[in-house]
Amino acid sequence: MASGDTLFVLEALGYTPPTTNYATFDVVVDASTPPTATPVLDFDGAANEHADWHVTMPLNYGGAGLTFQYTYAMSGTDGDIVEIEFRVFTFTDASSVLTADLGIDTQTAVAIQDDPSATANEFNLTTTGALSHANAGSPAAGARMIIRATRDTAAAANANDLQLLSVLVKET
Repeated sequence: MASGDTLFVLEALGYTPPTTNYATFDVVVDASTPPTATPVLDFDGAANEHADWHVTMPLNYGGAGLTFQYTYAMSGTDGDIVEIEFRVFTFTDASSVLTADLGIDTQTAVAIQDDPSATANEFNLTTTGALSHANAGSPAAGARMIIRATRDTAAAANANDLQLLSVLVKET
């Protein structure tokens, strides 16, 4: 792979909720006949919530950093800033005991803030944020990883629920 190549598209249907403080799976229904249902992860506006994806780094990964960008909508009309942080934990052969504290909450985060539309349920696309190869746990091609998204309510004033549609992860 090369810089700018897509590694993962993380979607609501493929996430694993942590055991507490997790984003809730939901659907947003449109006005079509019959209506379509868009799967989303609903992140509360009053408390930090998380979503995890368990992925395997593609075999043609070139060894660079990771760039994140997300698409979302808001449940209401508050146009204040929102923020999601992304962290990566990379499993290593001899040091990853699944029942131990894997430490994903202490991994370096990249925070991406955005000014959402003041129209409820309107599609928004953020700017990008990057983690270096080292800050992503120095993954190699074929490595098992956990990618965590956290809505940081302390860093942004928006109190509406954030409806996460997808996260695009590219090689930096």
